Formats: sequence, C-alpha cells, structure tokens
Amino acid sequence: MNVFETIEFEVIVQYAIAIVVLCSVLAALLYMIWWGFLIILSAGSEEKVKSAINHIRHAVLGIIVLMLVLFIVPVITRLIGLPYGDYLKPKQVLQTISEISGRVFWTQADSEIILEETPDTIPSNFSDL
Repeated sequence: MNVFETIEFEVIVQYAIAIVVLCSVLAALLYMIWWGFLIILSAGSEEKVKSAINHIRHAVLGIIVLMLVLFIVPVITRLIGLPYGDYLKPKQVLQTISEISGRVFWTQADSEIILEETPDTIPSNFSDL
C-alpha cells in the first residue's frame, strides 16, 4: 500500500493553505527586518530611507491583505457553496500551522512521551551498557 493513497485531498488542501500562509508571513517579516536594517545603514540618505520605508509599507500591506483574505474568503466560499472554505478560517489555519510546527520541531508533548519510555531509576553499575 502506498503512503500517498491514504492521504485525503482535503488534508492536502488544508496543509497547503497553512504552509502558504506561514511562508507568506515569514517572508513579509524577514522583508521588514531587512529593510529596517537598511534604514539603519542608510547613513541619513533621504532617498535610501524613503525607499526602505516604502518597502516596509508594502510588507505590512501584504500581511494586512493576507489577514483580510483569511477572514473574507471563507465567507465567500460558504456563499458560493464550495466545501473548502472551512480550511481558510483563521482558527483552522492557525491550528494546522501549530500541528505542522509540532511535527517539524520537537514539542513538549513529544518529550513527555519519550520521558515516559525511559526508566525511572539509573543503574548503579554501568557495566551492562
């Protein structure tokens, strides 16, 4: 049996939406940090400062548009009758991002499972290791 045969299309859509949102927000934040750094290095040049501020505005505008999409598109998809609007709800997207980050990074729940599997006592004689 192939692993990809068991994955449902809805789950793929849900994860794809969450990954796109996460990457978009991270890219916008990195973009703002980079242009903020260039403001610091502009040495007071008005042209460089204006350019950097415009780029930061575009990044903030991108995040605002992304958040609006997360609130407006579920309503539109529900009105049209498409079944995938639930995956665009902010709560669902944040839960999916949390699930993805839990799988990518080691979460506390994973460490509790590993700690439960380890013995409670340490042997006094380490010769059997």
